Amino acid sequence: MPLLASWLRIGSPTKKVDACSRSSQDSLTIVEKADILQSQKADAREEKVQWLVRSIVNTHTELLKLPHLRPAPTINKLLGNLVAICSEIHDQDIVDKVLQNVSVQAVLPSLRQICAQSESCLELHWAEYILEGQTQQEVVERLESFPYYENYEDLTRLEVCSILSATKKAPRQVAFIGSGPLPLTSLCLLQALKNDVAVRSLTQPTTNNTTATDNAANQEPIVLNVDYDEAAISASLKLSLALGERGNGMEFICAEATSASASRDLSEFDVVYMAALVGVTQTDKEKIMLEVISRMRRGALLVVRSSWGLRSCLYPEVDLATETLLKRLEPCVVVHPYNQVVNSVIVARVR
Repeated sequence: MPLLASWLRIGSPTKKVDACSRSSQDSLTIVEKADILQSQKADAREEKVQWLVRSIVNTHTELLKLPHLRPAPTINKLLGNLVAICSEIHDQDIVDKVLQNVSVQAVLPSLRQICAQSESCLELHWAEYILEGQTQQEVVERLESFPYYENYEDLTRLEVCSILSATKKAPRQVAFIGSGPLPLTSLCLLQALKNDVAVRSLTQPTTNNTTATDNAANQEPIVLNVDYDEAAISASLKLSLALGERGNGMEFICAEATSASASRDLSEFDVVYMAALVGVTQTDKEKIMLEVISRMRRGALLVVRSSWGLRSCLYPEVDLATETLLKRLEPCVVVHPYNQVVNSVIVARVR
């Protein structure tokens, strides 16, 4: 039995192993490696923040050197890179560090102003190019060749879905304040309200309540374009006429945002849009919104284009949750796109 036990190594003395020493060394190694990785991760994040800051500030510097903001290879490249950088998705910590950076804070007002002016120049340039088309078909083809045409379609689709989530019926009369010389949103919105099956299905009354309901559902959609710039209104009106049937339903007024209803009562509109470039600061936007709301009917929807994340370097972010605005507006939907669409969408109902 002792031999068997020995063979089976049962009851035989075992060599003591100082497990504590090895375990302690392993633990220290793991902790050290974790600290190193954490430090490297922190360094990488800080490097990313600094790279983003440099990119934004340097782009602003280069833009200031340009003799004009009309479309040209240099400005196209600068703004294209800026939009790509600001459209990147980062966690809130990185975004906050970039936006709170002193250098970024210093250039933001000027950068947004440059972006606004360059966007107007781009639209006017393309409106003139499109209007040079010799036939209606060529005009349409040139319109659809606009570099950001698909983005406008995507944004309009996003906004229509947001509007339909806040109302039981599709809008038939829409006013767009700040429509610009190339009213792509208005045109895309008009097409959606006229032709989109999902939208049209919502325009039909579910019950036979009144004749008025039937008439409202069958009414051809109208989009009123409002802009303070006479050149913008003139170009967009000519474009609408050149598009033929596609432009039917487009109407135009040259007026300030706060006095748009002097020529047309905003209370007749189901939805009023406020473009991203209407008002430079939160204070400006709030003042304009309050004036516009005062001319709208109760229950109508206000659609405001905003921004989020680093995209707020391009367009100012809009806050509807202020004490003053909440007295007049009921926020319904806020959508922040994560794709190539830059603008966020806010839909609110007039109280």
